[in-house]
Amino acid sequence: MRLFFSAGAGYSRIAPLLPLAVAARDRGHDVVFATGSGAVEHARASGLPTIGVDGQGDEAAARQAWGRYSPAELAVMSPDEKLAYVVTVMAETGAGSRVDGMLAAIREHRPDLVVAGAAEFAAPAAAAIAGLPYVVHGIGPPKPAAIMAGGWQALDPIVRRFGLDRFPEHETVPYLDIWPEVLRPKETTWDHPVSLPIRPEGILPAPGNRPPVLEGLRHGKTVYVTAGTSHNTRPGVLETMLSALYGEGVDVIATIGRDGDRDRFGAQPAEVRIENFLPQQQILPHVDAVVCHAGSGTVLGSLAHGVPLVVSPLATDQFDMAAQVAGAGAGVLADPGSPTRSGIRDAVRTVLTDPSYRDSAVSLAARIAAMPDPASVLDQLAEYANHTPARGGDGG
Repeated sequence: MRLFFSAGAGYSRIAPLLPLAVAARDRGHDVVFATGSGAVEHARASGLPTIGVDGQGDEAAARQAWGRYSPAELAVMSPDEKLAYVVTVMAETGAGSRVDGMLAAIREHRPDLVVAGAAEFAAPAAAAIAGLPYVVHGIGPPKPAAIMAGGWQALDPIVRRFGLDRFPEHETVPYLDIWPEVLRPKETTWDHPVSLPIRPEGILPAPGNRPPVLEGLRHGKTVYVTAGTSHNTRPGVLETMLSALYGEGVDVIATIGRDGDRDRFGAQPAEVRIENFLPQQQILPHVDAVVCHAGSGTVLGSLAHGVPLVVSPLATDQFDMAAQVAGAGAGVLADPGSPTRSGIRDAVRTVLTDPSYRDSAVSLAARIAAMPDPASVLDQLAEYANHTPARGGDGG
């Protein structure tokens, strides 16, 4: 089987797709990975043939789309309304500017199946134009249909340029779901009703040496602090999370991102250690709690290791993920939108002293470990590709 993977530029968008792509390659399938040219090294590091597909859009039109609402209008929107707006503009600007390059790449490689990362709208649009089947691979929690509707509708005028009346219905397109089903809110109409669970192999516990940063710690408890790769430079966020733990009798390991400036944090107490980057699989087995912004990679990685969380969401679907963590009893929601020292401090005290949070996280870790591994999903994808008729395009 020839597989064409595509993900948005950025490690957090690429990493969730890599286990399936690597498993496909290792089983002898022909695999190519596409992303923005500035992010190709993330997939190439896994030994995957990777191409860069960049946008050729109108920058003025993109600025206009992102400026559709004034700051005052955005300020009164709910998190769901803001996320729906972001999704729509991502489709308009991302797919609109990249569809020609994506279509050229797909026609060159002639895949049997396109695997598109969630919210990577250019690849589904190009697959539809070429008449090829596609599936969507989750990069975080699944999204309600109402959130994603504007994104799919934005593809209609894009595919119309290539002779299609509209973007084909996607209700029967499989969604490869890396998120534990137990976390999904009940009575929600999901964007992709056909869900195939797939274990998020890249964040599971793995054997490894104890990181040197942990040597010589003085306290019996260790807290890991991170704001991921999207909000790590946001002023005041990491500073507040760190200062909330001063004098709490815990050791603190913080990662500030490869682009983070250590000088920004100044002198720190002896129990606080700041690193630009540490692989989560190395640090999570050795910590007692995680303080974060409720980013999908950090949340899923922490739960896969059975570590309870303190979540202080900052944007988009982080509010949903934080609510899911709290609802499952695997962590405490603190200060949505803007962390405070008192809120973070009190939440950390709670998860460290109440064993029920660790118990819930451990239970979720067992559920994640029991999900179907990527290699086992390949047979289902092959069957889908073989039995799915052309979707109205030109056949490649």
